[in-house]
Amino acid sequence: MATSEGAEPDPETPERALRSRNTFASLRLPQFRYLVGGTALSQVASWMEEVARGWLVLELTGSAFQLGLLGFIRGISQLLMSPVAGVLADRLDRRRLAALTQVVPAVDAVLIAVLIGTGNIAMWQLYPLVAISGITGAINVPTRQVLVYDVAGGENIANAIALNAVVANVARIVAPAVGGAIIASVGIAASYYAQAVFFVLATIATLQLHPVTHADPIRTPLWQSLKEGFSYVRGEPVIARLVLLNAIPNLLIYPYIGLMPLFARDVLGAGSAGYGVLLTAAGFGSIPGGLAVASMSGYPRKGLVMSLAACLYMAMVVFFSLSDIFIISFLILVVAGVGWSMMVTLNQTLIQMKVEDAFRGRVLSLYTMAAGFTPFGSLAMGLTASRYGVETAVFAFALTALVLATALGLGSARVRRL
Repeated sequence: MATSEGAEPDPETPERALRSRNTFASLRLPQFRYLVGGTALSQVASWMEEVARGWLVLELTGSAFQLGLLGFIRGISQLLMSPVAGVLADRLDRRRLAALTQVVPAVDAVLIAVLIGTGNIAMWQLYPLVAISGITGAINVPTRQVLVYDVAGGENIANAIALNAVVANVARIVAPAVGGAIIASVGIAASYYAQAVFFVLATIATLQLHPVTHADPIRTPLWQSLKEGFSYVRGEPVIARLVLLNAIPNLLIYPYIGLMPLFARDVLGAGSAGYGVLLTAAGFGSIPGGLAVASMSGYPRKGLVMSLAACLYMAMVVFFSLSDIFIISFLILVVAGVGWSMMVTLNQTLIQMKVEDAFRGRVLSLYTMAAGFTPFGSLAMGLTASRYGVETAVFAFALTALVLATALGLGSARVRRL
């Protein structure tokens, strides 16, 4: 581990921040504050895009299948790009790479807004634009995750990941509600223009970063680097299990978010504003969940807590599928958010604590590659919803996920002991 050359020393170093073992210790690092600021802005833009895309497709087609198909296209793009993204994160300047992959979706958003404003928007135009968004997201997410380590250091990684997740989820609370309100009052085009502004602001914040630590960039050829990354994960059973556990909700749970417009309109009668509010519910729950993880730096059984949190999250999605009352559905998703936040944050924390520096970008890209399973789940869930109804589809998928996660997490002594 080397210190960045040419960067002025921060008034608070990772080692000094560690002396203050409190929930918000990492926020004492100026570079970490830049990072979480960029995270918040980027997440606001991403969640506004989620709301706008879902409602736009609903207006254009009214089809559950089309909602699932767009999720499939975005996810398959992420799946194909993720391994290469890890090599890029281990090879290139991560700050500039993260910035570039926020500029591209900003251009995407402006283009869609113009098409909507001129009355020329069509489904076929969304397919390639969503694919581009998936590719840039596949690069941006692991790059920003490695940057958490670069600006906070290994000593603070559990606290830093948790706080970064809390900030992202505060944005998740605000953005869908704001996005839904903008769509209801001004229109979908205005929501896309707002997304572009937030992506640009996120880029500016990211470019202010001067990481205090970094690993030497890899020099091996692309294909060899890819093989080394896969071989490393295969040779580390604990890391492999953590990556696999992360794949379960990506395949069987997360696709329900793409069907949320149907829950809002047809099951709960809530409209576009209610749709945006529903998407904030898990964000509300994720804040106490993330803060709890931020306070767990010295807790020895993180694997057990992670497994229990995964089961809580998936059980709540099962209950959500059975509710037809808006306030009950909202509260269920708040509790789901507690479990989701703790599961995801602890999963990533355990990976970052165990992985070697030279493989950090490639392993985290394989971790985020699990998001590539979401398109298959989105397509299957969309087809199931079209035939049997949206409630039945989400119930069946979430119950299957709960059974698998229980077996893989709580059923493994190796995971429980982490």
